[in-house]
Amino acid sequence: MGDIVRRGTRDNPKFYSRYVDVDGRRKMRLLKGARTKAEAQPLLSKAELRVTQGKVGMEPLKKIPTCGVLMDEWLTSLTNRNARDDRTRFMRHVRPAFADKLLNEVQQISVVMAWLDRQAQTTNLTPASIRHNLNLLSRFLSWAIDRGHATINPVRMIPVGRRPQPTQKRDTPWLKDDAVAMKLMALLPEPINLMFYLGNRSGLRTGELAGLRMSDMDYLKDGTIRVRHSYDRPLKEDKHCTGKMKWVPAPDDYSQFLGLWLKRRLLQGAQPEDLVFPCPSARNSARRLGWKGYRKEFIEACWDDAKTTYNKKCAEENRDGEKVEMTWYQATRHSNITRKLEEGATLDEVSESVGHSSPVVTKQYYDHHIRRKFSPVLTRGFRKE
Repeated sequence: MGDIVRRGTRDNPKFYSRYVDVDGRRKMRLLKGARTKAEAQPLLSKAELRVTQGKVGMEPLKKIPTCGVLMDEWLTSLTNRNARDDRTRFMRHVRPAFADKLLNEVQQISVVMAWLDRQAQTTNLTPASIRHNLNLLSRFLSWAIDRGHATINPVRMIPVGRRPQPTQKRDTPWLKDDAVAMKLMALLPEPINLMFYLGNRSGLRTGELAGLRMSDMDYLKDGTIRVRHSYDRPLKEDKHCTGKMKWVPAPDDYSQFLGLWLKRRLLQGAQPEDLVFPCPSARNSARRLGWKGYRKEFIEACWDDAKTTYNKKCAEENRDGEKVEMTWYQATRHSNITRKLEEGATLDEVSESVGHSSPVVTKQYYDHHIRRKFSPVLTRGFRKE
């Protein structure tokens, strides 16, 4: 005969059955779901009946994996273009908060909201970074649901008003004076100066500049540049790695600045899929990872050096008002978008030229630069008889 053993606390009791199994060994198993001894007794009787029939009394409970085990499995499955950054961010901010918890705990919206509050109160993360962490948690939970580990994604239950909202910077500086841009370009080493030229005039991102291939420049005479790569990876817009490409406007004076460089690359034997701006130094590229183009860190370091040199000259000539304090991104892509809107280009045209998913995205960040001048057709009042 077996017996029932009570464990746990007074408020949360746990009942175990103790019996002799079919192999003759005395075993103790948790009676899951039993809240009283009366509820536990039928479960013990059922186990003893199975033993008399020559079967195992009770199968041992399967060990439920913690979130940490499942999170590690999810991280290894990431194949998106920003997988490296996602892994780093997830390991730093998301996994430590949930690794020791079970999935049924993480599926409670109160647990997720408490985690968001802790990030806002105890870290220096911006609302945009906290929102990114929340999206990573949501992606993990969706993956867990697809594989039958979870049933609810509490992130999707958070009201829009409670989600971290990134602050919009309305006073971001941009390079207004073309003469200043030319001076800064002259201080940059070749071919970083040409990359700056294309970034400022065509609005290309740093990775897109570094990833340009020779065949992408075949359309310059048509006034366009084909963009297919960000460094050695797909475009940022190509989330599913389907080979998506985009077209950006080419500056009309490209032959003056890019003509000699492109001829030189052809004389060097550059093939259609070779880089327009290859990096000759392994130190300034990531050749150990198979990438022969320039690294973002090196490009931005060159920009900082040129900016410092320019500001020193301004100080020596008492031209403090012309000092440049903006970043590489602000001086290239951001300045390009802002200049187009300030000069009256339409919102949909600018959005298409820089590769935004829709004009709504462009307006979200640049609505303070939307045109303020309208044609007489729009400003005409009552007609006089």
